[in-house]
Amino acid sequence: MRNPEELIRENLGPKDFIAVSWNLHKGRSPLGFQAWEAMQRWVESVHADAYFLQEAMARRMPGPVLASSFGARMGDYDNDVWHCQATEIADSLQLQIALGPNVFKPSWRHGNAILSPHPLDLGGRWDISAHRFERRGLLVARATFGGHSVSLLCAHLALTRQARLRQMHWIAHWISKEAPAGPLVLAGDFNDWRNDSVPLFREHGLEEVATLLGEPGRTFPAFSPALALDKMFVRGMKPIEWIQPAQETAWLSDHLPYMARLRVE
Repeated sequence: MRNPEELIRENLGPKDFIAVSWNLHKGRSPLGFQAWEAMQRWVESVHADAYFLQEAMARRMPGPVLASSFGARMGDYDNDVWHCQATEIADSLQLQIALGPNVFKPSWRHGNAILSPHPLDLGGRWDISAHRFERRGLLVARATFGGHSVSLLCAHLALTRQARLRQMHWIAHWISKEAPAGPLVLAGDFNDWRNDSVPLFREHGLEEVATLLGEPGRTFPAFSPALALDKMFVRGMKPIEWIQPAQETAWLSDHLPYMARLRVE
């Protein structure tokens, strides 16, 4: 397992696809300090083909409400009064972006984001909240990569097991109905330390990357990862490598990034 900086220097094959999933913890470190600028620098260093971000924070900026969107391409946020961490990254790297806010408050909101340097078709955002105490969503986009349309799904699941199981079944149903074939990556913070998701999605033809590669896949807590809360499931993509993130990321969020090298089959 290597650091992302080492991976960047490699000569990747034309079908190799680097995917990163990360719970940004609203831009705060495990100790509660603001870590957004360091997070952004790390993301910029990775040069991934798709980023699946959870708890991307947005704050209301002064000014009239001129635009609002759950999914947009770059340029659609010029007059938006919501200043979002994910759009900062997209602006900086000239990435395509899809947004799916989950939690709405008068002065802030947060949710999922999918970023990619490849052309994105926006699939939409679905509310998969299992109860009113935890607002959760499934964000969908499709990236054009190497002549293939790759379905990208970003999810953040509930803290309680029964709610998670309901959400997993909803996601599996969506996949079987809306994306039954073709390359697909489903990633996010599943809060699934019991690994219930692994056999459930395997029944639907999806394999969990770290599990398939025999890696621990532990991402939480970041300082001393003991639980495999974050997952990445693939179909039509061969897992090549689960990548241990650089040690510096343990100081940025309460979750480590989940990184993988995949290959389109």
